[in-house]
Amino acid sequence: MQKRLMVLGAGPGQLPIIQRAVAMGCHVITVDYLPDNIGHKLSQASVNCSTVDVAGVLAAARELRVDGIVTFASDVATATVGAVAAALGLPGCPPAVAETMSNKARFRRFQAERPSLKSPGFTAGTEFAVIAPQIEALRWPVMFKPVDTSGSRGVTSVATFDMDACAAAFAYAQQYSRSGLVCAEEYVEGEDVSGDGFLVQGQLYAVITQKYKQGYVPTGHSLPTHLSRLDQDRIFAEVMATCAALGYTDGPIDFDVRVAPDYVTVLEMSPRLGGNGIPMLVARSTEFDLVKATIHYALGAPVHFPARLEVIHGSGSLVWGSASAGQVVRVATSEDVHRAVSEVFQCVINCRPGDDVNAFTHGGEFGIRVV
Repeated sequence: MQKRLMVLGAGPGQLPIIQRAVAMGCHVITVDYLPDNIGHKLSQASVNCSTVDVAGVLAAARELRVDGIVTFASDVATATVGAVAAALGLPGCPPAVAETMSNKARFRRFQAERPSLKSPGFTAGTEFAVIAPQIEALRWPVMFKPVDTSGSRGVTSVATFDMDACAAAFAYAQQYSRSGLVCAEEYVEGEDVSGDGFLVQGQLYAVITQKYKQGYVPTGHSLPTHLSRLDQDRIFAEVMATCAALGYTDGPIDFDVRVAPDYVTVLEMSPRLGGNGIPMLVARSTEFDLVKATIHYALGAPVHFPARLEVIHGSGSLVWGSASAGQVVRVATSEDVHRAVSEVFQCVINCRPGDDVNAFTHGGEFGIRVV
């Protein structure tokens, strides 16, 4: 009998898991509040519902008798995945764990309460005047982040003590926060790297990428990383220790860390695979398909990993967006890109001629991604 997989999100970011599940013969049900999103055109069924509407998604999942539920490249949907999976007895991240990982203030509080985990000083609140005294006590620079969004939306920093600048940074971050809550935290020194992988009974199987950024917005990743095996093992150890403390032992994991000579700090982690083409790079470079593994896990099938994911082939991704707001006049097609660079094995175009576009200031505003 055909397995019924519900995928939360139907935008360009979710295409890899939708396409892979369809190719594997699953009956795919996409959930998104935008009925024209491209993923709905590929799935066998769709639900017009916000991915953060737990009650709505749960009702649809029950009615459609789904066998599994996942999301991809979306932090905001992970708590819903956890809640629905728990309610229906399906594989998934425990709801409380997903809620902690998907909320920056909760995650920082979780780290701060455990001396064995490295974490920056922080404070969080919905009113700048209330938390201003705590902000003054932080070590500079200070980062301001909305606690419940992803893709670097609303993230900015203040380099030196300047409370007027902090107030402006707080207000900017709050525009992107669904709850109105903003986290102010100390900047963490070290090299910024990302990784994607999978946990099986607490053991992490993952790959670390070289990250490229424009400000705070990732513009690409490459494999292999230049980090030594020792530094990679230090990162894996900190990620596994954090997951163990959370109680997350099985399932996909995406993480961002800062690695310095004396410490490794987990900046963020999420119980899903990452965006910007990272899982496709992992598949290309290691010949192991994390997307397929995630689908198998969600549907209750066994997942088997090699002793270690080794990078065999080099690969990379690039993300482009407009430097300013305006209207698209012309954009290359996938065929144009492949003709120009024959090594490209995937191209995702997120705009069409005539579209109004914003400046590329966060991960939701990309125009073209190639890997």
